[in-house]
Amino acid sequence: MSEKYQWMTEQEFMEEVKDLDKLLHDFCEGSGTYPFESVKTNVTALRDIIVRVHKRKHYFKVFHNEMITSEYKETALYCYWFLKLRPLWIDSDYASSERLNEKFALHLYISLLKKYNGDFSEDDGINKVHIRELLYSFRFRDITKESMILMLEPYYYEYLRKKDAAF
Repeated sequence: MSEKYQWMTEQEFMEEVKDLDKLLHDFCEGSGTYPFESVKTNVTALRDIIVRVHKRKHYFKVFHNEMITSEYKETALYCYWFLKLRPLWIDSDYASSERLNEKFALHLYISLLKKYNGDFSEDDGINKVHIRELLYSFRFRDITKESMILMLEPYYYEYLRKKDAAF
């Protein structure tokens, strides 16, 4: 790691944990399948995910001419690492944890699109067939960090274009 790298503080880490916990709570509430109280988290894997995303943001800054990492890139990285390290599971007899990490990554993905692309709707931007294809791809295909970023970037550029017509 570059000598310029600044390790994240415990406060920054806890903010990330709090944000992810809120997203997980929203996901569980919206899914109706996964009770929030039943979802377990591998804290070591979660810390690893948060640190890896933080380091990648630093990588973009150092090796790509002070590039600022958009929330789209950051979300793509979180999706990638949740799929790779699979920190979530359900330790329960009544709820299936099948594809829990994949569905949570999809929730991160769609939540970001809804947040910044005001006119985005699942009917509009991602239809049910696309959602099934994403879930299948998240589970069974090899998706790199870069391809995950590329999947979200067109929405980022659309957001920038709508925000500033000169873009």
